Amino acid sequence: MKCIKALKDNNNYKSGHISRVEDKEADLKVSTGLWTFIPKSEWKTVSRIEGTSVTEEETPKKKKTKKQK
Repeated sequence: MKCIKALKDNNNYKSGHISRVEDKEADLKVSTGLWTFIPKSEWKTVSRIEGTSVTEEETPKKKKTKKQK
């Protein structure tokens, strides 16, 4: 597994998007010039920040009962 970062906007990703992909896929994307390799530590930092915000948004909301309406 390798970590890559988008250098320019393209159809699916905005500039700065960080992804962790298989070695072959990473090599193909970097060869296009739209992606670059980054250290795993940078990917960990971003994925942990996104992970905490996702869990906060997914907290279940209380359903209203008939009496509360």
